[in-house]
Amino acid sequence: MPGKLFRPKEYLRPHTVEDALSLLGKHRGAVVLAGGTDLLVTKPPGADYIIDITCLPFGFIKADKSGIKIGALTTIWELETSAQLKEEPYNVLAETARNMGTPVTKNIATLGGNICTAVPSADMPPALMVLDAEAKIVSSSGENKVSMEEFFTGPKECCLKKDELLAEVFVPRTPDKTKAIFVKKGRTHEDIAQVNAAVRITLGAENLCKVARIALGAVAPTPIRAKEAESMLEGKKLENISGVIDEVAKKASEAAKPISDIRASAEYRKEVAKVLVKRALESIIEKFRGS
Repeated sequence: MPGKLFRPKEYLRPHTVEDALSLLGKHRGAVVLAGGTDLLVTKPPGADYIIDITCLPFGFIKADKSGIKIGALTTIWELETSAQLKEEPYNVLAETARNMGTPVTKNIATLGGNICTAVPSADMPPALMVLDAEAKIVSSSGENKVSMEEFFTGPKECCLKKDELLAEVFVPRTPDKTKAIFVKKGRTHEDIAQVNAAVRITLGAENLCKVARIALGAVAPTPIRAKEAESMLEGKKLENISGVIDEVAKKASEAAKPISDIRASAEYRKEVAKVLVKRALESIIEKFRGS
């Protein structure tokens, strides 16, 4: 049985953002090539044009007082090894990258590709969501910013229009006493996640939990926030969080609406989501106690 035919009419490689956007507007049957680790596997048969954006100036990690800007063409390996992502809580992005694929894949796959494919099991979105990250989208008519939580609209679907590109992701500067962690369950750490999760806690005065974020992947049509579970943490003292971890983890798993597939059953995913959130919270508490 022959595989799917992948015969685009034309390969285009613009060298400016303006040219890339013009080509996207002109060729409605176009697909964007960044790293290609997804595109060249899925080989969508309806793709008439390939627009290679690897010459665009989207490969960077820049930090300033407002936060960290990460270009869409930044590779997963660059995220893992970046000096700008060594400090808490931004090191959760490096930690996530460390759990994504083989070294060969990491040197090719890009941040933008991992996000824009909008696969529910993608690893980077939950980590970005707990950091309140925003996507910077460019089009011929200007720029737009969308929260990472609103970026995903369905399985393999995102808010990008056909004539738009993801240019960068902005991670705002978080308050002091903020820590975050990423956890994942797969057959191996290099494999696609059966379930993944990211958790962030920001402490305020008297070690009260000021901000809590819990995000889950591979348990719904899109990455999700477990907002009811988050609210159970906010306002509690750090030393009292240990007493509610089980309830918070259970509430987080209730937000999951997984499916059964070749990687895991729906029931298994809900149980794993609970376990991962519990482990993440325990790890964050230990981080605070050790700091």
